[in-house]
Amino acid sequence: MWKSLNPGEKVQKGDTIRYQLKSAYLSSSKEEIYDVVKVELHYFEIALKPDKENNEEPDRKIIKYTDVGYHIRLEIWLDPASDLTDTTKKVTDNQTKSEQ
Repeated sequence: MWKSLNPGEKVQKGDTIRYQLKSAYLSSSKEEIYDVVKVELHYFEIALKPDKENNEEPDRKIIKYTDVGYHIRLEIWLDPASDLTDTTKKVTDNQTKSEQ
C-alpha cells in the first residue's frame, strides 16, 4: 500500500517511491514509479524503474530530505505482507528463545 512520506522520514536503498498523484510537480498524467538507488545523510537519489523494453540507463533525480512534505509530495510503497512476515518471524524467534 502507498503511504505518504512525511517530513523527516528517511528512506532506504531499494525502496519504491512515487510522486503523489495530486502533486504539482508531476510532469505527466502517467504514474511513474521510482527506485531509491542512493541514500545519503541529507538527500536520496531516485531512478525511474526501468522498462523491460528499454535498456537505457534511467534518468535519476536527487531529492533533498528538507523538500519532502514541503515542496515535494512523495509516497512510499509499504508491503503489508513483508510487515506480517517480519512480525511473525520476531514472535517465532521470541518463542524459540523462551523455550530454551
